[in-house]
Amino acid sequence: MVKLHLILPSGILGLDAILDGGLHGGEFTQVYGVAASGKTTLALMFVRSAYRAGLSTIYVNTETTLPFARLEQITGVEFRAMSDGVRVLAPSSFEEQGMLIDDLEVMLLPRTGLVVVDTLTGLYRLVLRDRETNYLAHRELNRQAGVLKGLAVQYNIAVLVLNQVRSVPDSREEFEPVARNIMEYWADYTLRFRTGRTPGERVVGLDPPRRGEVHLVLSHEGFIPMTPLEKE
Repeated sequence: MVKLHLILPSGILGLDAILDGGLHGGEFTQVYGVAASGKTTLALMFVRSAYRAGLSTIYVNTETTLPFARLEQITGVEFRAMSDGVRVLAPSSFEEQGMLIDDLEVMLLPRTGLVVVDTLTGLYRLVLRDRETNYLAHRELNRQAGVLKGLAVQYNIAVLVLNQVRSVPDSREEFEPVARNIMEYWADYTLRFRTGRTPGERVVGLDPPRRGEVHLVLSHEGFIPMTPLEKE
């Protein structure tokens, strides 16, 4: 399948406008935010977009739970019915994550349009101990991110990487992405998720800010735009 000028929309006009239409083939998009802010839900909405376009996804899951049930909610399709189009991989260590990312190239199909890593930094943080270990882990994380960006460019696929956050002492920012320098270097787009004033509200914008933010509401089927009345 030819994927000329691949763009995978989220289906939310405001969010897609921020991303110049959605996730782009050949580009690396980072999404970061606090735990339970909706990063995985957004990723699964893009998996849905790829599936509906007849494209397959490789989903690298480093979290403690697998996303099958949530993906079924968002797509309305049983996972076994879409398993030929969505391959989920679950490394159990940072070293295994690196080997798996190295092997992604041989797993790609002609119709692969999306690679998701949820999250790239979770297992990385578990190996941080001392100065020498941290230096080696930092280099390895940078290498993994570079491999992912290379796959995006070489094969015209969209790469979506979810990232955790860390607090920022003595700063106006309450949190920032883990390994910010590495992620900023490789990312073409970075989305920041923060919670809003009402239950389920999420405010999403580019980091650094270049355009307006979009207010979303977390729902059973994914995110939906917040109405002007709900914002008041």
